[in-house]
Amino acid sequence: MFKPHDYAYQIEVTLKALFKRDKYEIGGIVDANFIEKNPFVAMAFALGNFYNKADTSFKYKIDEFFEVYYSEMGKSMEEIGEEKIKNIVKDFKDIIATI
Repeated sequence: MFKPHDYAYQIEVTLKALFKRDKYEIGGIVDANFIEKNPFVAMAFALGNFYNKADTSFKYKIDEFFEVYYSEMGKSMEEIGEEKIKNIVKDFKDIIATI
């Protein structure tokens, strides 16, 4: 059974560690409830934070991430579906791990 909140929580944990902030700080963007409804807002916030500071290869990874998943922007995790969310979360975490 698909549990979008579990995937949102994975992103929440990643963002809390990345920004060293609690879930209700930074306008609530780091909260799993928000992320479940707006996953790309949270991920774009995190990736955009590093974009201009990154080298070309890192920028390429971010650009590629948004090109691949562009059609899912503006959708909730429920609308996107489990298989694609699984891939999105994995790819997002892989990019963040290179920071």
